[in-house]
Amino acid sequence: MAEQRRPIIGADALGMSVALLLAFLVGAALLMLFAQAGEAQIGTLLGSAYVWHILRFTLTQALLSTVMSAAFGVLVARAFARETNFPGRRALLGLMSLPIVLPSLVAVFGIIAVYGQNGWLARALGAAGLEARPDIYGLGGVVLAHVFFNLPLAVRLLLPGWHSIPVETWRLSAQLGMSSWSIFRLIEWPMLRRYLPHAAATIFMLCVGSFAIVLALGGGPGAATFEVAVFEAIRFEFDPPKAATLALGGLALNLACLALAQGAVGDAVIGSGWRTREQDWGQRPMAARVLDGVLIGAAAVLLIGPVTATLVDGFTGLVNASLNWSLVGRATLISIGLAVPAALLTLLLALPMVLAEGGARSSKPAHAAILRAALILPIAVSPMALGLGCFLILRLSLDGMPRAIVGIVLLNAIMIVPFAAAILRPAVERARARHDHLCRALGITGWSRWRLIDWPILRPSIGTALALAAAMALGDLIGIGLFGDAKLRNLTLLLYDQLGAYRMGGAAVTAALLMLLIFVLYQVVERLVGGRAAP
Repeated sequence: MAEQRRPIIGADALGMSVALLLAFLVGAALLMLFAQAGEAQIGTLLGSAYVWHILRFTLTQALLSTVMSAAFGVLVARAFARETNFPGRRALLGLMSLPIVLPSLVAVFGIIAVYGQNGWLARALGAAGLEARPDIYGLGGVVLAHVFFNLPLAVRLLLPGWHSIPVETWRLSAQLGMSSWSIFRLIEWPMLRRYLPHAAATIFMLCVGSFAIVLALGGGPGAATFEVAVFEAIRFEFDPPKAATLALGGLALNLACLALAQGAVGDAVIGSGWRTREQDWGQRPMAARVLDGVLIGAAAVLLIGPVTATLVDGFTGLVNASLNWSLVGRATLISIGLAVPAALLTLLLALPMVLAEGGARSSKPAHAAILRAALILPIAVSPMALGLGCFLILRLSLDGMPRAIVGIVLLNAIMIVPFAAAILRPAVERARARHDHLCRALGITGWSRWRLIDWPILRPSIGTALALAAAMALGDLIGIGLFGDAKLRNLTLLLYDQLGAYRMGGAAVTAALLMLLIFVLYQVVERLVGGRAAP
């Protein structure tokens, strides 16, 4: 009989306890939504024209964003796969990780700064004698912002597909003199039929649950997703039953999309695209190489333009904008003060479950399945639904500043758990594969194993997971939007207020400061916790 494996640090009981606690918190939040909404309210509001209008806009913008992101992503990924030696390729692929940690509102400001009525593009056209005032608000602006965020994701999901095609296939196609269309039809399209559904399903789900982008660029109540409608109902109208009903509608839509995407999203793998095999593409026509260059250049401009505009306008605003620096300083301290505890709580939730999942995979499959379900549970639940549920629960026992701080930290920690787990899981598997048998043979268990064996291996990944959690929490808008007020306002909420009041000079400074703060905090946390081995 095969010897049963034991958890790395005997964390099975602790991991299961954390998983059950997480499931209880999420379940209690959802039950509170049902209790607050009431059967009559649900039937009345969900059958109204208002809700159907929200549903139509949500699906329309998600579908358009997905089609454009996936189509452009296929072309750009193909160009990256074919052009493996151009200068800056690795740096540009690394830049495609930026939207993962970049707060949505910072990207929104950058997009407005480039494509808005007084943006860089309008000024350049004006200098060329062409009067143009682009309207960035509404459906077009929402789709453009979603493409900014999701094109890099599509490229990183699709690029491994090209790398999976055997190099002998490319050589044979060159020897046969196959045309570009024949290569696409016979070699690349069969691969895309496996990879493209993964990318499209992931992007569609992200766009359905979009909040900050639609809130800032939607242009009014006529362009709102369920997430935005919940925010407006609780923050501007303070109508908890209406907000709870809309949150349940968003939750139902999210679960329906997740059910349709089941099996597709789970197999998607984000590849770096850095280690590529040299593929024999033959003597491709110069036109094809020029087209690849244009596509890569367009993707670079789409990514670099808003980031550059944010930094340039931010430094310009330091000179020209009149800011209340005490307010900015207070918002900065609040941002850090909320992000760091949220990141620590994320690690305390994710690490025990990942350790227990690894230990239970071979010996207790049922426990492993429960742990894995708990780790992805926050993805299945609408962030706004979970946030509103937490708000309604905490309102029963806490008030004022304590309720706001607990709610923001708890909500951010729960929502970031799946991302932290995705970083920690490979390191835990490496630790098990390297040292399980030896530790059992030597009798090294518990704290001794953790201190001497596992910590040196897990430390870099723990540092990266903690840094990512801090960066994501620093850009939070949902939690601070639900629980914050004039006394508790972080940089993200301050930026939203400035954008809403069209104080673009102050918004430029705040957006640049938030971007730089995220970069510094990420580097500091990763190096302090991850040590020299941190990537």
